Amino acid sequence: MWLFWASLILLIGLRCYPYFYSSVPLGYDAGLYLYLFKQYNQHSLLAYQELSKWVISQFPLGIAVIGRLLTTFIPPEKLLISLIVAFSGLLFVSVYVLARHLWGKREALWTVLVLTASALQFRTYWYYYAKQIFGSSLLLFAMYFFLRSSFWAVPLTILIAYTHEPTFIVLMFALGAGFIIEKPKRRYYGTVIAVTALFAALYYVPHYAVTIQQYISPVISSFVPKQVGGTMGTSSGTFYDMLPALLLSLPYLPFAVVGLLRQWKKKGGAPLLGALIGSLVIIVFGLFLSRRFIIFADLFIIIYAGSGIVYIAEKYKRARFIRPLLALYALMLVTFIGVYVYQTAKPPIFDDELTEIALLRQTEPNAYVLVTDREYMPYVYGWSQRRVIAPRYGEFDTYWTIPQWHQFWESNNRETEKNLLLKLPNPLYIFKGDRTTPIYTDLSGPCFQRINWRTFKFVCEN
Repeated sequence: MWLFWASLILLIGLRCYPYFYSSVPLGYDAGLYLYLFKQYNQHSLLAYQELSKWVISQFPLGIAVIGRLLTTFIPPEKLLISLIVAFSGLLFVSVYVLARHLWGKREALWTVLVLTASALQFRTYWYYYAKQIFGSSLLLFAMYFFLRSSFWAVPLTILIAYTHEPTFIVLMFALGAGFIIEKPKRRYYGTVIAVTALFAALYYVPHYAVTIQQYISPVISSFVPKQVGGTMGTSSGTFYDMLPALLLSLPYLPFAVVGLLRQWKKKGGAPLLGALIGSLVIIVFGLFLSRRFIIFADLFIIIYAGSGIVYIAEKYKRARFIRPLLALYALMLVTFIGVYVYQTAKPPIFDDELTEIALLRQTEPNAYVLVTDREYMPYVYGWSQRRVIAPRYGEFDTYWTIPQWHQFWESNNRETEKNLLLKLPNPLYIFKGDRTTPIYTDLSGPCFQRINWRTFKFVCEN
């Protein structure tokens, strides 16, 4: 088991490494989660519906409740990093448990090593996709119970439905494949599907507009010819495109192909196979959030890779070169992920920028903050504790149209900028970070009072 513990320590170490040099949480979504934790922490556990419609649309009930329970004991800002690291550890355990039950102990040990070395899984962590990491863990544990025909899978499938819609979609592929392929277990899979669908409907139907509609509409438009406005094959969602993802998975992809071919007809493997095929269909056809489904596909490929590595090792076990070659391969995996993390595990903004954003808490309690670049929006949402107006995102982007945003960025006309800013509520502060895309707007004129290095107050009146 030394390989299990070494892989787990390495995985946790790689995820903690960026915080040895910076206090800024990684990823685009971290500030939004902090905003959720702080907002929900002001209400009782049963008051989820009292959160704004925008927050509810961003964070399903499951992940919101988990955050609310934890912030009862842990301050939101301290919970932020520990939560995503804990979810990563949970995913590690779920991969090991499923791979061991599917293939065996040796295969499981190699599988978790490959998981640790996956650049795509680390990038998922970097983006702070906490819902996806947690949902994936639940999905793999559910698959473990599918293999055992255990109804302990049902609480997990229901929790997936309430936690992360894309994971729920993959779950339906897994259950569907099990129902179709594993004929002796059709009654079991049918019962799980029926109970899960019933409880999912209790959540999705009342919240249709902010949950499943965003997935159904793109599917419908995908089958409309492009000249009529369809989007067939268009990637969506923030993550790597298909080609970079393939290149980053090359260290283990060939072994996954071997493992997939070997296990194609293995009894009990239908849910995993269905989940992989369903994810690939969404990726190839660009149905909805297709880049995010690359993360799921990579996870399933990793599980097959562990089987492929051990199969090849067994096939050539009498060859003298196989053990040194396996050791060299393991070293290559560790080196690969070490270099990748060293090169890419940098926060999106600087430490002093986050410090300045946090100082916005000292402004008037009813103040608004205009963020001129969407990249800074999550951090201002999470740390400023003020109302945030950001381009084309968030619950307060209701004052300007898209053309007006472009006017503000590009007009280079002081009177136009002033008239646009007068449409916004007061008190109004403007945060312009160092990495903001260059804009023509001049914040040094008489209508602006400099508060900090990157923060200005709009002081003109009608």
